[in-house]
Amino acid sequence: MIKVGPSGRRQPGSLPVKTYSVELRHAASKRKINALPNNRLSPLKKRLPTDADAIAWAQGELLDFARRRSGPFYQYVEAAVIELMPFGVTVDGKDYRRVGRWVCNADGLAWRESPAAVLMADA
Repeated sequence: MIKVGPSGRRQPGSLPVKTYSVELRHAASKRKINALPNNRLSPLKKRLPTDADAIAWAQGELLDFARRRSGPFYQYVEAAVIELMPFGVTVDGKDYRRVGRWVCNADGLAWRESPAAVLMADA
């Protein structure tokens, strides 16, 4: 649990909080994900303490979306998890860091970690 004082600021000893974005997209197949117009929902944003919390949140959002939708344009659904960096901070010249993505298709549900996230974990 994150401790927040009366001013709304984080108190000493609590975990730092990061801002994450989840971007949901859908298509008939992976091959068509970039070809369809209007297949991207507005990004969702949330402040969470860890990547694991963001990954779990994105999984829930993806499953909720997949349960409510059906049809040929919803055979492949993905939820990209992105950490939004604080103002003035960049990683490799970008103000965000791709964590990975959840994919839901005929084969089931799978987590696919970003290659950049794997490199950062090994460093």
